[in-house]
Amino acid sequence: LVRHAATRVPLYREKYRAAGVDPEEIRSVDDLARLPVVTRSDLRAAFPDGLLAEGTNRDQVYRVETSGSTGVPVRVFKDWEALCAIAAWSSPVMLRRWWGAWGLRLMTLLLRQEHSIESAIVAALPRFLLRVHAGDALAPPDAQLEIIPRHRPDVLVTYPTVLKTLATRILDEGLRIPQPKLLATSAEMLDGHSRHLIGRAFAGHLVNIYASTEAGFTAVECLEGRGLHVNSPRVIVEVLRDGRPVGPGEPGAVVVTDLTSFACPIIRYEGLGDIARWSDRTCACGRHFPLLDVVEGRRVDAFVLPDGRVLHPFTLSHTMVHVEGLRRFQIIQEATDQVRVLLVPDGQGPSDLADRVGEEFGRLLGAGVRVAVDIVDEIAAPPGAHWPPTVRSLVAERAARAGPGSSG
Repeated sequence: LVRHAATRVPLYREKYRAAGVDPEEIRSVDDLARLPVVTRSDLRAAFPDGLLAEGTNRDQVYRVETSGSTGVPVRVFKDWEALCAIAAWSSPVMLRRWWGAWGLRLMTLLLRQEHSIESAIVAALPRFLLRVHAGDALAPPDAQLEIIPRHRPDVLVTYPTVLKTLATRILDEGLRIPQPKLLATSAEMLDGHSRHLIGRAFAGHLVNIYASTEAGFTAVECLEGRGLHVNSPRVIVEVLRDGRPVGPGEPGAVVVTDLTSFACPIIRYEGLGDIARWSDRTCACGRHFPLLDVVEGRRVDAFVLPDGRVLHPFTLSHTMVHVEGLRRFQIIQEATDQVRVLLVPDGQGPSDLADRVGEEFGRLLGAGVRVAVDIVDEIAAPPGAHWPPTVRSLVAERAARAGPGSSG
């Protein structure tokens, strides 16, 4: 893969030449550390001709792109082989092996439609996989809920925000719907509060998949729920801090290498912007794939506090796991020393809900941070996003707009 990229892909040829790297000397996973990382800016600047392997027929690849919720979308190409390597994990055989789900025939996807990697997979899907019905993640919840009894899917795949919205509607209105055997979420952080809410509305197994437009299917949860098993046959994951690998339990930036994508190689890509930790445990399921303890969320959403501590999104949202009476919430860092929590109650919680949440966050954040808690009817999505994020740092957003050298 490295030799192919250095020979036929302008982006990598130029980066390796500038770094003085001889691709013939990259013979093992450990040697990858000698290669320069690739950023989102690299992919944006190189698209299209600098990313596509020379000699590739443009008509035989699919253009896919990220949602652009964090800025300008990243666009890459996927060939048929790369898409099938991802889609193979949706086969009945793999679903049985990982989650013990038998008799599956139909999968419904509630995902982005235009230039999403999921729509490309459906277009290239081999016939040995499940029959797939593709719905729209941006459709109104009522329209999405009508799809389930109409198609009666065995597997429902969508984003955590969409599934949480459907669960809320089911619980609020006391709806009864056919129950999928398996629910799979991806592309967003699945926090404990969302798991609890979804589990009240849906009876099927809920599993989380760590995937991206750029690198595809990267890691998956088994039924033990003790972490995410890295899909080692198709991807290499590094977790780095300041360019060096971290030990188990230490947070670091996720860097991925897709071993299946030759038309548009993704090698040592740090542009996902996610923070994760390796687990030092062995999963009870018996699989020996490397285990990510947790993917904590995007670096851009981390809160940097006045005392220098960094709290990642998973830690922040985990505070809400045992809070009853909530339909939705959002945690916003408005300034380094100021955090606001928005709560949308379900009408069944305690009367002092806001006070309780304020006390919890006061303990977590410390005396140097002012905490405000507001009860609201709804939470709006920020510009450029389809759904409101659970955790949002306005400090980081302002710094990103201002450019290097700025501060919040």
